[in-house]
Amino acid sequence: MALEEEAVHGARGYEWLEYSTIHIGHRLTGTDQGGRATELADSLFTRMGLQVGRVPFEAEVWMRGALELTYGDGTVQHALRAESLANTPLTVSLRAPLIDAGNGLRDDMEGLAHAIPGKAVLMNLGLVNAPEGTINLHRSEKVALAIEHGAAAVVFVNQAEHGVLLTGTASLDGRVIGIPAVCIGSEDGELLRSQISPDAPIEVAISMSNAVRAVRAESVVARLPGDTHPEEVIVIGGHLDSWDLASGATDNGLGAFSILDLARCLTAIGYKPSRTIVFALFMGEEQGLLGSTAWLNEMKARDELRQVRCMINLDMTGGPYGFNVVGGAGWTDVLDTIGAEIQKVDTSFRGVVDDRAYLHSDHQPFLLEGVPVILPMCDLGGHVYGCYHSSCDDIHLVDPRRMVDNVRFVGMLATALADRAILPHGLEDQALRDKLRDDGLEEKLRIQGEWRW
Repeated sequence: MALEEEAVHGARGYEWLEYSTIHIGHRLTGTDQGGRATELADSLFTRMGLQVGRVPFEAEVWMRGALELTYGDGTVQHALRAESLANTPLTVSLRAPLIDAGNGLRDDMEGLAHAIPGKAVLMNLGLVNAPEGTINLHRSEKVALAIEHGAAAVVFVNQAEHGVLLTGTASLDGRVIGIPAVCIGSEDGELLRSQISPDAPIEVAISMSNAVRAVRAESVVARLPGDTHPEEVIVIGGHLDSWDLASGATDNGLGAFSILDLARCLTAIGYKPSRTIVFALFMGEEQGLLGSTAWLNEMKARDELRQVRCMINLDMTGGPYGFNVVGGAGWTDVLDTIGAEIQKVDTSFRGVVDDRAYLHSDHQPFLLEGVPVILPMCDLGGHVYGCYHSSCDDIHLVDPRRMVDNVRFVGMLATALADRAILPHGLEDQALRDKLRDDGLEEKLRIQGEWRW
């Protein structure tokens, strides 16, 4: 088939991503680098002959400054390597006793409720020794619980080995929070935990200075118009922005530049879809889904959101083996059928279909409006996930073949959906409520202030 041939033998996604990592670097929203990434995406879409537009939004964007973290008995202090989480205070200088809150979940916090006020709370970013089936919270949700319980600071322990430090937003809504939140490596976390004792308490000292500035950023959307049902839209989206510690090659250059190459493939083979396909590269995802939310609100204001039949989100997607879908009745059957067709082309695609709802990426605003959302399922390996949001997220982690498989498998999915005679509907409001509740997301959404039921 033409798409398969072009995706394999004409691949450009890895080449474009490599260019970006060398000549642009990180793609933090509100920086010159973020602006250059937007221009690159726009120019590539335009060269493909697509209808290209920008979706602007304004935001108060946090910028990293200096950080010092030490620990000790109040007289002798020892320095630790650390990184500030985003949206932490602009100026902080504090000392506070350290208390271990384990995984930082609600039960952990409530079990220590009497002891937390005024303390710096040590907690894991991931789950350590948690009962099977435990649902982790996002770092911003853990910080919100810590603030609710009166903590003076949060010290996160990253579970990746070899001292890898992680950043990311500590805020639910993109605004600066009231307490510092920092990340230390797993080995330093073990060190601190070995020294916490009721008989010999230790304290941490945190000094940080950051900045916030008002910025105007833009997401890029490109349209491949449909022939038969141009008013019905299939969205293929992912975030173009990244954090500032590295070049963001896997998060989310891997997804964003695969989307660019998929758009190139479809235009190169002269594909004419029945429904319109929109390729969307969002800025501001890392600061709180800013670009995708701005576009969704713009579509709602123009009464166009109802035209979106589904949203496929590529965030750290590489070499998919299946698809996760949340939508109305019939969607899993549709993906089972399409998956079987993909397997005829390549048996390495396992055709797995799941229907679990997830949050914290650009599909979330669509999900909460009942729009069907599809997430490619993949396993990038511990060497990639250990560099998530960290200084080691660079091009050496990216397997070019995984990007080719993004284009092949997501391309076959998208074209099948665009040309299918009938697509199932999304979730009605009460069915959506029940789905989110069944999948354990009510608490997360309540903490975010997004639970409307």
